[in-house]
Amino acid sequence: MKALEAGELGKRYRKRWALREATFELPVGARCALVGPNGAGKTTLLNLVTGLLTPTTGRVRVFGRPLEVSRVAFVAQDKPLYRRWSVADLLRFGAATNPRWDQHIATSFLLTHDIPVQQRADRLSGGQRTLVALALAVGKRADLLVLDEPLAELDPLARIQVMDVVRELEITVLLSSHILADLAEVCDHLILLGAGQVRLCGGFTDLLASHSATTMEDLVLDYLRNPEPAR
Repeated sequence: MKALEAGELGKRYRKRWALREATFELPVGARCALVGPNGAGKTTLLNLVTGLLTPTTGRVRVFGRPLEVSRVAFVAQDKPLYRRWSVADLLRFGAATNPRWDQHIATSFLLTHDIPVQQRADRLSGGQRTLVALALAVGKRADLLVLDEPLAELDPLARIQVMDVVRELEITVLLSSHILADLAEVCDHLILLGAGQVRLCGGFTDLLASHSATTMEDLVLDYLRNPEPAR
């Protein structure tokens, strides 16, 4: 069984296709980097996978079943926390809106990373807000975690902390970011988008073994400069 499967997935806005004929799959437990230039369709793909958008074409399956929002946790790029709420308020909101909520897991996650639960969200650092968003996602007990640019606007130390957390999560992860070096240290799979289409997908080891590149950065740059059909 695959954790995530997309078949001929596409989204059109009037006459423009933001994503077209995207077909890929992720094995259970994968940590997949979703990369591509601005406008490649990354956010559209993530919104389709999380059920925030309805596809124009194709389908999404999560663990062998049609998409169920309760099985997917999503951390958006802007980390939309209620800024005047305390962390404890956010946890209560998570418990009220998620049928599979696990308060112990979410609270333990915050305590492990020294996040004060009585602190207001707008008084936390950028890294702390990202960790709170991850705590809410973990507490949801989803089977698939989707992260849209979680490293945006974080300082180097906060980026390291967040990626260390992602590395330790026992869950399938689909992670979008422009910071290729950070992704290469944590992720074991790659989906490369270009001009709204999947240009490359697969496990890092297999992709590098079939290509002259020795790093993920070189592999991505080569395929963006010399597009080929999805693999």
